[in-house]
Amino acid sequence: MQIAKKIGIVVLTWNDSKNTIECLNSIIKSNYNKYDIILVNNNSKKDHILQIKKWGGKKILEINKNYKIGNTGQKKIYLLNSNKVKNQKWAVNLGCTAGLNLGYKFCLNQKYDFIARIDCDFIITKNYLSGMIKSLTADEDIVAISPKIMHASLRWNVLWHNFKFKWNFLKFQKTMNLKKYRLADNKILIGEKEVDAICGCCSVYRTSILKKSGLGDEDFFFGPEDIELSFRLKKFGKLIANLNYKTYHKVASSIDVSGIRPRAYFEAIGWLLLIKKIGSISDKFLGYSYFLLRVPYYLILSISKKNNNERCYGFCEGVLDFFKKY
Repeated sequence: MQIAKKIGIVVLTWNDSKNTIECLNSIIKSNYNKYDIILVNNNSKKDHILQIKKWGGKKILEINKNYKIGNTGQKKIYLLNSNKVKNQKWAVNLGCTAGLNLGYKFCLNQKYDFIARIDCDFIITKNYLSGMIKSLTADEDIVAISPKIMHASLRWNVLWHNFKFKWNFLKFQKTMNLKKYRLADNKILIGEKEVDAICGCCSVYRTSILKKSGLGDEDFFFGPEDIELSFRLKKFGKLIANLNYKTYHKVASSIDVSGIRPRAYFEAIGWLLLIKKIGSISDKFLGYSYFLLRVPYYLILSISKKNNNERCYGFCEGVLDFFKKY
């Protein structure tokens, strides 16, 4: 009889108790039982964490990063707190990537076969974990896997299910020339498909490979850090989008928490970092030129009030600060 694989599920939260509790509830309802949840509190306000503790009661065990779990896979919820703030403009915590790394590092010190990332604004379906583990167990060449991601309020709309490089160079628009599928759900979107990058916000990694890859690159506060991580993971095996399983994403809820201007700032820096780290010489020339030319264009739009001023200013600040720092 095959021993069930154990999974450590990292959920990063920051000032979003309502969505976090709904996310945790969906995990608890899973039909897969060999897991623990590592809830990383990324410098949230006290009220936020108190609401989660009130909901969880004795189910939540507050720990430190050196805590050793004697028996993993017992459906426990471990709360790992961080009150650190990254030394960066607009930063109010460690950022998404460094916050997730706290959870990943904790999992690496335990005995988990797989490590999952489920963002706190996601609702997973009952069979999501069992489906992902089934695929990873059946094919050891798979190093990371993600599902079909649905729009939480529209329900029928597929936000994305994978990323695929179309050409040998990147095109520097929002989707970086990665096919980011936004389609109506239908019977065509089934099966397992090998892709160039998986959407990290709801994904499962083979623990040994995540360790070899070096975890998330903390130069990224947040943004396309999952694409850069996928770029490194793919050196060790296959990345798979399993379209037989779905999860639901509460689109743009994180903007309500973080604010439009800071988000636009970090997104601009994130895409430019992606160009710098994985782009060719031509990528850098085209990409940097594209972003620099967008600055006066966005400023004109904001002055004419034909676009969201906060988003425009955030983008422009991010681009200019990137070239100052990097």
